[in-house]
Amino acid sequence: MWIHEVTEVAEPADGRVAPSFRPYHVAVALIMIGRQQPIGRYELCSNLSIGEGSARTLLKRLSENDFITPEGKQGQKLTRKGQNLFEDIVEDVPFGLFLEIPNLVVYEKAYANIVKGKADRVKDGIRQRDEAIIQGGYGKAGATTLIFTDGMLEMPPDHFKVVLEYEAEALLIRESLRPENGDVIVVGSSDEANLAREISMAAVMTLFRED
Repeated sequence: MWIHEVTEVAEPADGRVAPSFRPYHVAVALIMIGRQQPIGRYELCSNLSIGEGSARTLLKRLSENDFITPEGKQGQKLTRKGQNLFEDIVEDVPFGLFLEIPNLVVYEKAYANIVKGKADRVKDGIRQRDEAIIQGGYGKAGATTLIFTDGMLEMPPDHFKVVLEYEAEALLIRESLRPENGDVIVVGSSDEANLAREISMAAVMTLFRED
C-alpha cells in the first residue's frame, strides 16, 4: 500500500539521523511532482512548510528510492516506479484543493482532500482532528472530517447534515469535489496555506492505518 512506501521514505536509513519531514510531506510532494512535472526544488520548497534544506533532503530520499529523476535543468520528474506510486495515491485520494469555507473551519486557510470509499473508517472525526493538531501544532492547525452518504454531506458522529446550517459551504464542497456515497472529505485548516494542505494529508493517512 502507498502509505507504507511514503512512510519508508521518511524513516532514518543507514544509521543516518531521521529526516525532519514526515510521511505526509512525502505524499504531498509526490502528488505535486506527479501533477506538475517536471518541478524544480525551489518551486517545491515554496509549496511546502518545511525549509529548503529539508526539501532538498526529501528530494534526495525520493531519488535514492528511485521515485524521481532529473529532467535536465527543469527539475524533477517521476520514474516509472514513482509514477506507479503516484497513481496508487491518487486512486485513493484523487483530488484536493483550497476552498473558501470559513464557517466550517477554525483557521483562515482550508484545504480539502476527497478520499474514496473510506466512510466506514470514520468513527467520530476525532482521530483526524487530533492528528492534524499533533502534526501542525496546537493552536495552529485542525481538521474537519465529513462523509458523503445518501447524497448528503454529514459530520460525524451524529450524522449532522452540513447543508442545514452551512448551505453555501456544503454546495461548494459538493460542486468542487464531486463526492460519491461512501467517500470522505478531510479538510485541513491553518493560517498557513502550505500547512493546511499538509495536515489535511496527515489526517487522510489515518484512514489507511491499522487501528
